[in-house]
Amino acid sequence: MILILAEKPSVAKTISSFLKANTRKDGYFEGNGYVVTYAVGHLISLFDMKDYDKEKYSGSWKMENYPFIPEDKFRFKVDKDKRKQFKIVESLINREDIEYIINATDNDREGELISFLIFMMAGNKKPIKRILVNEWTPEDITRGLNELKDDEEMRNLQAAGYTRLITDWLIGINFTCAATLKYGNGKLLNIGRVILPTVKLVYDRDMEIKNFVPKLYYEIEGKFKSINGEYTGKYQKGKKSKFDTVDEAKLIVDNIKSNIGVINEKKITKSKEYAPKLFSLTSLQGYITSKYSSFTSDKVLNICQNLYEGKGKGGYITYPRTDSMYLEESLIDKTKKTLEILRDKHDLKDCIKFSKTKRVFDSSKVESHSAIIPTYIIPNNLSEDEKLVYEAIRDRFLANFMPPAEYENTEIKTIVGENLFISKGKVLVNKGFLEIFGKENKGNLLPIVEKGEEVEVLEIKPVEKNTTPPKPYTEDTLLKAMKNCGKNVPDDDTTVLSGYSIGTSATRADVLKKINQVGYVKKKSKKYYITDLGINLVEIFPVKSLFDVDFTGKLEKNLFDIQKGNHNRKEYLNNICKFVYDNVNLIKKGPKLSINKDKIVYNPDSKKYVKESSLKIKNNLEVDKKLKNNKESDNLKKNNNSKNNISKSINIDKETGLEIICGCPECENSILESQKAFACKNYRNCGFIIWKNDPVLKKYKKKPNKTMVRALAKNKKAKVRGLISNNGQKFESNITYFYDNNKKLIIEVEKMDKQNKE
Repeated sequence: MILILAEKPSVAKTISSFLKANTRKDGYFEGNGYVVTYAVGHLISLFDMKDYDKEKYSGSWKMENYPFIPEDKFRFKVDKDKRKQFKIVESLINREDIEYIINATDNDREGELISFLIFMMAGNKKPIKRILVNEWTPEDITRGLNELKDDEEMRNLQAAGYTRLITDWLIGINFTCAATLKYGNGKLLNIGRVILPTVKLVYDRDMEIKNFVPKLYYEIEGKFKSINGEYTGKYQKGKKSKFDTVDEAKLIVDNIKSNIGVINEKKITKSKEYAPKLFSLTSLQGYITSKYSSFTSDKVLNICQNLYEGKGKGGYITYPRTDSMYLEESLIDKTKKTLEILRDKHDLKDCIKFSKTKRVFDSSKVESHSAIIPTYIIPNNLSEDEKLVYEAIRDRFLANFMPPAEYENTEIKTIVGENLFISKGKVLVNKGFLEIFGKENKGNLLPIVEKGEEVEVLEIKPVEKNTTPPKPYTEDTLLKAMKNCGKNVPDDDTTVLSGYSIGTSATRADVLKKINQVGYVKKKSKKYYITDLGINLVEIFPVKSLFDVDFTGKLEKNLFDIQKGNHNRKEYLNNICKFVYDNVNLIKKGPKLSINKDKIVYNPDSKKYVKESSLKIKNNLEVDKKLKNNKESDNLKKNNNSKNNISKSINIDKETGLEIICGCPECENSILESQKAFACKNYRNCGFIIWKNDPVLKKYKKKPNKTMVRALAKNKKAKVRGLISNNGQKFESNITYFYDNNKKLIIEVEKMDKQNKE
């Protein structure tokens, strides 16, 4: 028998269906000489600090325990809520009739890490082969099984995944704990290798906007009337068309005495616009989130993963976690076949023709995975969101095999006296690929004029203009800035920043979700803004290199080089350990400031951002306010020890940074408190989530709290006081929960008496 390990159950189902291993068992499929099992993402994780020494590290955090770097080696454990599936996989790996194993996890750094840790924890001694495919179609599974790689060839990728895991653990654990103890003032401060430079990008952009001083300038605009219609032109002398003062512009206007202009030159040129490049994950996330406000980059990634894994009959798109916008040249024949199948189902099939062009096929611009394109399997029964993302990928793919859009560009030079006015027009004459996106024929249409024709001068006047500040980051522009480390690099440039980025295509969406969740930034409409907490973090946290996009970019580049076999893993980790050791000690020795309490504000005198309290004192604000602030400060100091003890005893989930409230009554996981809900960490599977704006409790003017949730988790029932009935009477009642037919958790208030019966 041959054992195949997939990363997700859906992929295992696709593979087993193709191999006709149709007997479904608990946690795997079997038949036709194959056993197909699966992980559920990561089954194995690093030890927590307390796992190394429960007596020393359990309980509240203590600054004396940091920096923490394991003395001998890093140790691993099976995730608590995934023990059952690991035991199944472990037993299959060690089953006597299994001859060898085929690793079929995702073809990337994280996929390799998932399988590597499973095989290590299971004590595997069987030979391992690797199937490398970018899509789970029958054709690709066949090709992959015929071209299996030896596990030895994957060592560099495994090393890169392992090194990334250790790096983020060391930085995350040490700096999160040290920063929280030193600066948190009762609030957990999430510190991470990718989180901080992303926050700094938003901070820098907001500071640019706040410090921006608009500058007035002037242009001179002429309005003319020809035989065939009116048009406008802009004054230009040499390269100059802008003026610093209105008087400077008026001087020129006042010197123009003629009411007649002459068409000195008319130039018509043709231009072409080609379809935008194929989607990388970053460009797809940017495109969808810019167009639809209900989408986040995290949501786009999850939908792409579902489309990639398919629904048992094969995947609908190629591997999504890619930074490339080109296809490998080896995919030419496969791409042609896919195009022909998709084209035949399309209304514009006569306009779609396959061609082998460098705009699409260029192996030199593909690092690991080609761009995202559809497979030849046409999906059905997609959800509305899945359909929207799939059609965006499909239409971008088809557009790259359609003619370019063609424009007619007109430039008219009008002379009034000795003064030149330039008018430009652009008209779409052939839609080409734009047809697939339903673009309308819009443009700036100029009237038909002839060289030498005289035109009437209707008006010449100065026009006031303003320089504009930079725009706040959107999900689209922030993802691009992360990809390019804040550098202004074209989307498809793969030479300047190869491997040099903030995070990877697979992790950026989660980072944006995290910085919003922990309160460092806020998202309003589609725009990101820095919060007071985020400003304070950037201003006060002393390890400035963690904010530096170049520092983070170099770390990511080193991981990329380890993956390519061009960098030494041990040397890299030694440097990380030294960095952690030196900078945690820097935090310990430095002054104690409160990132969570003191608001940072702009001081117009010093033109710097300072603590609000110091600015108030400096400006000699009202004495009574000062006294009140001082009194409150004294009280705070008196109560500081007790407050700190309370904050240190809070049980924090290391992965999410959220407070653990209690155990989940439905599974072995923990219930966490977020801004919007009390939810099981694994609520997507077990379903336990109580929204803070639960409609039933809202009806009785009550919000869920920790006590209520703990009681529900323990007894499935909680006695709640302060409920308010329709007639305004307060009452207490038992609340319980149950699941409806859609597996949605419903809160129910017991009807206690006739008066309060609803």
